Amino acid sequence: MFSNVKGALIVGALSLAGAAPASAGVIFYDSFEAPETDSWAVYQSGVGDNGDWSSLGGAGIEIQNESAGVSDAYDGSQYVELDSDSKRGGVAGPTNSTMAANVGFVEGRTYDISFAYKPRTNREDDNGIRLYAYDLDGDVIEDQVLLLEVNETTSSLSNWTIFSVLYTAKSSFNAIAFEAFGKSNSLGGFIDSVKVAEVPLPAAAPLFGLGLAGLAAARRRKRARA
Repeated sequence: MFSNVKGALIVGALSLAGAAPASAGVIFYDSFEAPETDSWAVYQSGVGDNGDWSSLGGAGIEIQNESAGVSDAYDGSQYVELDSDSKRGGVAGPTNSTMAANVGFVEGRTYDISFAYKPRTNREDDNGIRLYAYDLDGDVIEDQVLLLEVNETTSSLSNWTIFSVLYTAKSSFNAIAFEAFGKSNSLGGFIDSVKVAEVPLPAAAPLFGLGLAGLAAARRRKRARA
């Protein structure tokens, strides 16, 4: 399992002995329940629960409903396939597609970005998905960071699985994106349940900071008395 997963921890997390992990605050979530389709269709923009996703290349963003019988959804009844199709709203040309959505990144803060993934076929190099952080100006990519890529088969991974990566936001980075890679044949990996959550400092960090401040004050008083 997970034979073809590559990830990057963009920055190390602060570690304090004895500190309990703090809960993360979700700033973005999507399970692709809109636009609603009773089978499948391809869209260029306005995709997702709040219409946040737009296509940046390829045939478009294919929404599939589990009622079509291809797969179940991880959350709700719909999910995305980015090795899309030129029919039912798709654009002619290579079917491997990219979609992006703006999120509320704040420079210097760390985020846990996760998504549910499931391969569609048992062919190698056929279900690839890459996750990026983007500096996006409209539909122009000014800069990008590859965060994680996964490319499994139905033999190595038979069900939905959550993948996640930590990312510390760079200046002007404002979006996340998913890109299909591998064989461009309208059969690729599935995506669902995309979540971005801010990871706060451990609960002990403020106390640690107060301790350092107190130590510095004590040293200043000692020098003043000398």
